[in-house]
Amino acid sequence: MSVSSYSANRSGAREARSPRQNAAERARAATRARLIAAGKALFAEQGLHRITTHDIAAHAGVAAGTYYNHFRDKAALFSVIADEAIAELIERLDGAVGPEESLRAGVRPIAEALLSFAEDRRDLIRILFSREADAAAIEADVLDRLAARIAEGRSRSIARGEMPSGIDPTVLSQALVGMWARVVAWWAEDPSRAPRDRVIDTLVQIQLSGTHPAAS
Repeated sequence: MSVSSYSANRSGAREARSPRQNAAERARAATRARLIAAGKALFAEQGLHRITTHDIAAHAGVAAGTYYNHFRDKAALFSVIADEAIAELIERLDGAVGPEESLRAGVRPIAEALLSFAEDRRDLIRILFSREADAAAIEADVLDRLAARIAEGRSRSIARGEMPSGIDPTVLSQALVGMWARVVAWWAEDPSRAPRDRVIDTLVQIQLSGTHPAAS
């Protein structure tokens, strides 16, 4: 067989396998998506500790052993969901403030975006800001990513003279994330505890009075 014929045959074999491979990849992606959706629902409802991988597989409608083709254990799935949740929240917070807008002017839009996220994604809020000890290490890691993003913006604000120079942006970002986590988790559990606008106004006033005082 000539080199050209051999190459053509190999190319044809690859093309012949391609639809089957694509179908298998789509099936795998669909199964993974079902497992993630099941994990979001179950973790939000019952937490990490009470859920088993068998529970997740059953909720997703797949065999128990299939779970381990996608995730090492339930903590691995929880970590993926938490990563996706914090990425979505960061995207919303980043989109709330224009690149040229002062940080003081952006305090309210950010608080509004945070509460909107809590309203729209209560399942993710329960996962990100839960009080469960088993999930604490994973949650702390992903929330540190949010704090790091906040610290970047606060550093720029200090450099522009929009905030007192004595404020440490890293400490401030940790304080803000801690406050947001506690308040938003508390409110998302039962929004009747306080009117949405009152929650936003309070979060805004805490920041404006403490870290973004009006120019005298």
